[in-house]
Amino acid sequence: MDRLSLRGRLSEIAQVPTWIEHLALGYSIPGDVQSVINLCLEEVLSNVIRHGYGNDEGGAVVVNFTVPRDCFFLFVVEDDAPHFNPLDASELPPLNSNDEARIGGQGIRFLRRFASILEYEATPNGNRLSMGFSAKGPAT
Repeated sequence: MDRLSLRGRLSEIAQVPTWIEHLALGYSIPGDVQSVINLCLEEVLSNVIRHGYGNDEGGAVVVNFTVPRDCFFLFVVEDDAPHFNPLDASELPPLNSNDEARIGGQGIRFLRRFASILEYEATPNGNRLSMGFSAKGPAT
């Protein structure tokens, strides 16, 4: 198992792409899957830090990585923020050509679209979000 430990600061997220690249080399994660993992993981981590911890920079976030089966990559994000189940949150309606561009609110859509498995568990001290990515594509 590989692990990435971050402090509750947005600047810490800069470590994610390098860590994912290291994992991709060691575990033969295809480039397209690597990009999706990076996008989803950065989205989850920024939401934990921004919304879960707010101005409290003392919070921590740990990401554990495993390969439970061939061509399947599992990331488990654990934090000590107040309970929040992103799987219960509604996503914004899709943008159409008549809408003005908006920033934010697309993270839930990314997770649901790109992760093969999404599971949430409230822990005694926070949250645990598991995200699985298949090199064979998202589950249908």
